[in-house]
Amino acid sequence: MIQKTEPTWANVNTDDPHEMAEFNEQEDRKAGERVKEVFQNLRSLGIVNENGELIDDELPPDMRSGAKRDFGG
Repeated sequence: MIQKTEPTWANVNTDDPHEMAEFNEQEDRKAGERVKEVFQNLRSLGIVNENGELIDDELPPDMRSGAKRDFGG
């Protein structure tokens, strides 16, 4: 049985429409998985709610207008 390797930019035939379609579908699926992981991480940190909206959009005190801050520069 021949094992098919996962297409990558290093081995995909960009001149073959079928192979490129398969590659694009694979990359879209992988990107979707990464987005879901990042979203779950942001939710677990309390940064966004289940709709992806920011839970708190207030700036930290040192970033607010008129705050006295020293960047050490």
